[in-house]
Amino acid sequence: MSGNLKTKPEPVIAADDGDEIASPSSDRDPEKTQSGSGTNTSRIGDQIPHKMLEELAPNGEGEYILEKVNNMTEEEALAIIQESLVFHSDDWNFPSEMRERMKRLLELGPKGYGEFYDRDLRIDATMMRYSSPYPGVRAVADPFDDSTIPIETIRAYFLGIAWAVIGTFMSTFFNSRFPAIGLNGNVIQILLYPCAKFLVWALPDWGVTVFGVRHSLNPGPWTFKEQMFATITYNIAIYTTNSYGMILVQKLDVYYGLHYVTFGYQLMLTLFVQLMGMGFAGYLRRFSVYPVKALWPTILPKIAMNRALTRPEPKENIYGWTISRYKFFYLCTLGMFFYYWLPGYLFTALATFNWMTWIAPENLTLAILTGSNLGLGLFNPITTFDWNIATSSYDALALPFFSTCTQYFGGILGGLIILGIYYSNMNYSAYLPINSSSAFANDGKPYVVQKVVVNNKLDEKLYQSYSPPFYSAGYILTVGANFAFYPVYFLYIMVNQWATVGKAYVDFYKGLRYGKGNYEGAMDVHSRLMAKYPEVPDWWFLVILVGAIVVSVIFLEIYPLDTPVWLVFLMIGINLVFAVPLSFLSATTGTNLGLGALIQVITGFILPGNPNAFLFSQTLGSWALAGYGDNYVQDQKMAHYVKIPPRSVFRSQIGTIIITCFVAVATQNFILENVKGLCTPTQPSRFTCANDGNPLYASSLMWGLLGSRRMFDSLYPLFKWCFLIGTGIALLFLFGQGYGPKYLPSFRDKVIKPRLSQRSFAFLDRTVFRLVASLLWLNPILIIQGIQHWAPSNMSYKTPGFILSCIFMYWLPRHRLAWWEKYNYVLSAALTAGVAISALVMFFAVGYNPVKLDWWGNKVSWTGIDGRGTAGILEIPKERGYFGPERGSFP
Repeated sequence: MSGNLKTKPEPVIAADDGDEIASPSSDRDPEKTQSGSGTNTSRIGDQIPHKMLEELAPNGEGEYILEKVNNMTEEEALAIIQESLVFHSDDWNFPSEMRERMKRLLELGPKGYGEFYDRDLRIDATMMRYSSPYPGVRAVADPFDDSTIPIETIRAYFLGIAWAVIGTFMSTFFNSRFPAIGLNGNVIQILLYPCAKFLVWALPDWGVTVFGVRHSLNPGPWTFKEQMFATITYNIAIYTTNSYGMILVQKLDVYYGLHYVTFGYQLMLTLFVQLMGMGFAGYLRRFSVYPVKALWPTILPKIAMNRALTRPEPKENIYGWTISRYKFFYLCTLGMFFYYWLPGYLFTALATFNWMTWIAPENLTLAILTGSNLGLGLFNPITTFDWNIATSSYDALALPFFSTCTQYFGGILGGLIILGIYYSNMNYSAYLPINSSSAFANDGKPYVVQKVVVNNKLDEKLYQSYSPPFYSAGYILTVGANFAFYPVYFLYIMVNQWATVGKAYVDFYKGLRYGKGNYEGAMDVHSRLMAKYPEVPDWWFLVILVGAIVVSVIFLEIYPLDTPVWLVFLMIGINLVFAVPLSFLSATTGTNLGLGALIQVITGFILPGNPNAFLFSQTLGSWALAGYGDNYVQDQKMAHYVKIPPRSVFRSQIGTIIITCFVAVATQNFILENVKGLCTPTQPSRFTCANDGNPLYASSLMWGLLGSRRMFDSLYPLFKWCFLIGTGIALLFLFGQGYGPKYLPSFRDKVIKPRLSQRSFAFLDRTVFRLVASLLWLNPILIIQGIQHWAPSNMSYKTPGFILSCIFMYWLPRHRLAWWEKYNYVLSAALTAGVAISALVMFFAVGYNPVKLDWWGNKVSWTGIDGRGTAGILEIPKERGYFGPERGSFP
């Protein structure tokens, strides 16, 4: 909604008088039904211009909104706005223009505000109570529901599970290939729809009646809810491959070669990892599904895509655009399918557009400052024409602008810190590439862990004759900022958002103790609409969690992993504490981080020299609980927006988890037994394990064998201080933002203003004071997250996403809101789907049996120093042949 609602009224078609108000599109869309009672004779809705109504009701629900506006009294509207301002006072995503307008409405009253007081008061109250204050949610979620629409149909289950099986096979089979190939959700949604239309045409209307409900093979037209239900059912397939990394590293002879890793071992591990995540979702949903502030911006494009595929819509002219979402989606998808062949195969320099280094390819300083491979990409304004790369760091058409902007400038700050580390030769980093994620030996070559390991144990004599691991400046910053991140995000969210988080804790306890419903006292319309569906009791999830814990304990007892049972409960305890703010952060900002770094440090300290314990803690603590739980919660929020009953989602998730676990394990065994040369550098089909087995194996040796104590006490002692630095940053922002707005304005007016001339004070008021005021609203979590997102990423992956966010998440919502609400998320989904389909076709056409296109446009990005990516600014001493401490005296 526009920040200034005080525009001249234009003629609109107002709601009809009567007892029921029907949507303008209800005759075309059987899934939209609304009802109301009476209309207000003052007809406040007549003051709403057509353009404004399109922004308030982007999906044709204009008459519903007009009815609510016309029927609302001033007293009711004032009460809603007063409650909303308090409730959303700490909401990062709440539109700032709307917040300021609501404050003015309360403070100025009818006389001070102006002629549109009654209209603006009721519009804002209606958005809060009967729609959504967030334009992105309004664009994809209806403020009404028809519970008679078929959802859990036989055909929806069949298609969802069938594609989940196919997707699980694809993602597991190609997981060890680099680059990997998979069928992501965007591709499946496109494939689901024509399959569903075929079933509608082919299946007879045969069915059975169970408990008074008829279940038919073909209950009629394929509905939007069925499409979303099948999509959620499929999404489980994306989460079934993470335990495969542990299995791969343990079973293959090129790694540990543990022969007790049998089919039963794999199935037990995969099942309890998945089910433990599902059980944990019951805990997290109180914090990340039911609160209205838990926006989950990254799921909105998925809903928009399915709306475009399945929903008819009224014809309308929005700034000259009359094309439907459906046609717009397919045109953009088709266009991107063909376009992606340019940066993806025909002219790959468009993808890695390090054009500034082409000026002087052998200039190391230029490569460091502007390069896309070796360098930091700091001063290159145009870094790619590849949509996949442009959105790899930020989901630019979904993440809130404040999130992308804060992370981007945090990234710039991180780049400057890296330059300081590098040019001061901190920890010998100047001998290495500036921004690599690899470990290096003291001769500047990649660290070969096998040179210091005998029978999977660290050999101290070999270690002293070889080298300790050294890391690049970019990796040092990434690891240090990662450790600082944990206290920052935990303290800041738990204090700043305690009103929301604390209420969720209370509700969780009351749910277990007294059976309190999740929707009791709900303020937003979506929760009130969902209240009519039976909820999933908390104890259902608790039973799943306890069952998974029992299986995990049995697993540790019957297999010789040399891992104590108490490690299971330690991982659960860590996740109980840290997963809540992490999930809430994902829900409000769209960022997705795990507990991997924290878990590996803790395990390295308490169980040094035990790689199996390290692998188990990483699989369970880093992926299963917070990771899987967060993913399942995200799907539950998607169901919340589209009004799919919680128990339907629960049934689909549990059933699909069990089925896909068997598929995943069978596929794992097929790969392990039939792919020759698996996880070797020369594997002809690129099943080199460069992105799963190799890094996990190296990490298990580094942290499991070398141990955290050696890494932090001797090699990189600064790392252990990063936790304290993070605590200090969190406290600084909490105190500054808590007391700054209260005391700084009076200090400015009473202390500074009398001592300065009017001109000097005015200058400070426009510059310094504004900067200080903006700092009071900065989110330190996003700053740290921007700082830590380096090695191997750099600014060339971030700048295009920031530019896109400025256009699509800042300018368009403020100047073309109606267009943005209708097309933005559809465009995001379409371009992503086009890339995915094109990449899949490209792989089988010219990648599986490589067909090289050898010309300047495919070589120029890799010919100079930036392309080679191996140079440091200091040469390795020739007389010694290595840098750093003397051999035999390594820490």
